[in-house]
Amino acid sequence: MKTSVPSILKWLLVIHAASAAFPVKAEETLGRLGSVELTADDLRSSIQSLSPTQVDSLKADPSLLEQVARTSLVQKLILHEAAEKKWDSQPHIAARVERARQSAITESYLESVAEPPAGYPSENEVKAAYSEVRDSLRVPPSFRLAQIFIADAPDGERRLALVNELLAAPGADFGKLAAEHSQEPLSASRGGEIGWLTESEIEPSLREVVAGLKLFAVSRPARLKDGWHVLKLLDARASHTPTLEQARPQLIRRLRQEKLRTNSQAYLAGLLRRHTLHINVSALGAALSREIQDSRP
Repeated sequence: MKTSVPSILKWLLVIHAASAAFPVKAEETLGRLGSVELTADDLRSSIQSLSPTQVDSLKADPSLLEQVARTSLVQKLILHEAAEKKWDSQPHIAARVERARQSAITESYLESVAEPPAGYPSENEVKAAYSEVRDSLRVPPSFRLAQIFIADAPDGERRLALVNELLAAPGADFGKLAAEHSQEPLSASRGGEIGWLTESEIEPSLREVVAGLKLFAVSRPARLKDGWHVLKLLDARASHTPTLEQARPQLIRRLRQEKLRTNSQAYLAGLLRRHTLHINVSALGAALSREIQDSRP
């Protein structure tokens, strides 16, 4: 049950939300990775590139900020190394950068002309959407877990025996032991905490182990292909269906995203009606042939 680190691209898509919701001083250092720092100005620079819909995503879940900071630092370190090697001066890289610039302009402009009005959706539209999807919103049983992970390695059994001995000691602190001994870095940095997982998100062979735990109890080591997992149940929620008020933010985001998509399609259809489209198929084929010839060694 190792946790995964989301991709750089994914987190850059939500970082914008931090601007209005979490103001910080421009000179503050928000984090450091090797020789690079993440400042408030760095954060704002990324923030300014995102849409209002992406802003709402992070406002809805402020806990994403720590992961956003980690990801931004990794990106800065990669950029620093690329700059040292003058990577962006290569012609094919410059061409990719230009294509990315044009794509960013196109996408942001399309979002601006297709953005739903501020009052959308109405209360009646939200209620209708809730009635339509209410059954599908049912949340399965979920569990807030922490873990100590010991990798399957030559010294794995020795490490596991030490962890078991320490856990058995009076007053053992699971979070402290996870930070010191767990070999899954991300959860170890949080005192072993994995976070909330639904029943279906838990490794099938661990579901029975988790279901049998009482609140705050610690499991016996469970062996999987990657190693041993010692789990602690921090909290649990029974299966339930969110109320309209609980589901409202999610419904509004979904309805606005759907409206943005239909407005975008309508704008593009209108654009094509107003402007004549003609493609010279024979010239296109000849150009492709030349490119293929030029690319051959």
